[in-house]
This record gives sequence, C-alpha cells and structure tokens, in this order.
Amino acid sequence: MKKSIGLLGICAVLCLMSSRSVFAQTYERDSESGKVRFQCEIEVPQDWNGKELPQIVLESVDLGDSEKVYANFVEGKEVIEQYHNPATEQYPEENFYILADGTHVDKGNAFGISTENYAYYGQIGATNPENMERYLSGPEVSVNAEEAVQQVKEALQKAGYAVEELDFQTYPLSAKVSQEIENQYVAEALLEEAKRKPAWTQEDDACVVYARQMINSLPVYPELSVMVQAFAYDTPDSCPVLAVYSTREIESLRVHSLYHFKETEESTALKSFDEIAKTVEIKYENILDEKTYMVERAKFYEYVYRNEAQKYTAEPVWYLELTDDNSERHVMLVNAETGKEIYLM
Repeated sequence: MKKSIGLLGICAVLCLMSSRSVFAQTYERDSESGKVRFQCEIEVPQDWNGKELPQIVLESVDLGDSEKVYANFVEGKEVIEQYHNPATEQYPEENFYILADGTHVDKGNAFGISTENYAYYGQIGATNPENMERYLSGPEVSVNAEEAVQQVKEALQKAGYAVEELDFQTYPLSAKVSQEIENQYVAEALLEEAKRKPAWTQEDDACVVYARQMINSLPVYPELSVMVQAFAYDTPDSCPVLAVYSTREIESLRVHSLYHFKETEESTALKSFDEIAKTVEIKYENILDEKTYMVERAKFYEYVYRNEAQKYTAEPVWYLELTDDNSERHVMLVNAETGKEIYLM
C-alpha cells in the first residue's frame, strides 16, 4: 500500500527538527486527485514526541466568584439598573448591573465588564480579526503591553479566576487607525454618522489583551468553540479571555470557558499525523465540487466537551484550517486518539 501511494504521487514530507525527536513543524502532502493539498505549519508542544500524551481529567468549570465580582466591581458604586436570573440545574445564577458611570457588569456562566467608552471600540470592530493586521501595521501606541496584561490579570483575580494556566498575548489599537476604520465604516454605511466618536486622541490608544488556557503545554479548545460558529476559529476574539485596555483603564473584559484540570499517570496513544491527514482528505475528496482545498494550519489542542452523560471531559484533537479556491475559510477538528472527525455545530 505504501508503495502504491508513492507511485500515485501523494507526497508526505515531515520535517523533523532535532535529535530530541520533536514532532514536525511543516507538513506537505497532496491527495491522489490533487483536490486536497497540505502546505501547513504544525503547531505542537516543543518537547512532544507525537506518539502519546498524558491523560487529562477535567475536574470542574472555573466560574469565578460572584461574591468577589460584586465586592470588587459593584459594591460602593451607584447602581441604576439591576437584573437577576436564578440558578438552574445547568447554569449558575446570573446578575447584571448597570452603574451610574455607564459601566456594565455581568456575572453568570461567564463574566464581563465594559465601560461606556467601550462602545466606540466595539462598533468599529477593534477586536475583529479582520482589522488586526491593520492595527499591527499602524503606529506605536502609548500603552504599555506588560502593564495591560498585569491589569487584566489583577481584574481576573478580583473576579475569582485562576490565572496561572493562562497564556497572554497582546496587539496594539492605535487611535489613529481606529479613526481611519471609523471613517471607513461611516463611508460604507456600516456605522451611522451620529454614532461617531466626537474625537479620537492619544488618550484612546489601547491594546487588545487575549489569553488561552494551557494544560501540559497544550492550548485548550473550549466547548463554546464547537457550539458557536464565530468562536470556531483560532483567533484572538475567540479566546476565553479577551480585553481592551486603554490609557485610562480596562474598557472591556470578557471571560468564559475556563476549567480546572488534573493530570493522571496514564497516557493516551495518538494517531500519526498521516492518519489525521487521511481523514481530512476523505472528507473533502467526497465533496462534489471542483474546488481545491488547501490545509494551511494544523494545531494540537486539548478539547473540552460534555459527553452523553452531560459530564465535562477532555480529549486531544487536531484543529485544521483550510482555504478553498474562493478564499473561503473552513475549520475541521479531528480526534487525535481515534482519527475521527468531531463535527462543529
């Protein structure tokens, strides 16, 4: 079989990195018909051998602490509106507060705060990945990224969340670029003239702070990413921690889908990446169209979901990004242990 695959021109190139037998960094392969092509970066832990992984037990969901949220973000401030939803069998109680200064505080299954000023960042898609490259190529900002991360960490701790397993990253939000995007949105009728920010100044310089949870050097792919299309892609706005920090303060902070894990002494045997690639090939080869599908990215995750008994569990998966001839993006998840596709809702 291996000989016939070679004669058919299916080329698999796995570039080993060192004498430590670290898994490949690049992978190139064409399916028999050429409909599916792999030219992708493979993102895996630095010291992983690609054959097995310690088993992880998910002990509980990290919901933060409602009492700490109230004490640190609401108590002592003037509340002009308040809403309460009681707890159910599946979800904790939810409390939503609107403060006199325009700040919103929400604590339930997730946690969120946003200032009145954040609306200006939100309406121009400041955290939209489509605008990220534009911000990255813009001028420097008067916000210190390390300080921004520290402030977000402190806010998370004040809300009762653990931060030790979070991997933080940032990118700048220049006020100059924000104004350019706002102008564009108004010109394209994506934003009403009346909703413009009165002026964008250096005080409005900010940065986006985002974080994914890590366990055993693997990023965690939360359940919400499978359930909600917008969170399926590995982009900053799909991370369980997402914040905008300006020269003034934290303008917004959203937290969801964090967990408490425990390692075990047992290991899970994994399929080779060739077997994972074959699963991808079979799926897209069977699509009746004339498109070519290019796999451009493969990233190893620990995926969290609820099983048939509605109990949270975790398993290793491959996250794959594909682009077709029309530049449309696709995401596919494959169970790293069984080699079977995990279907996105």
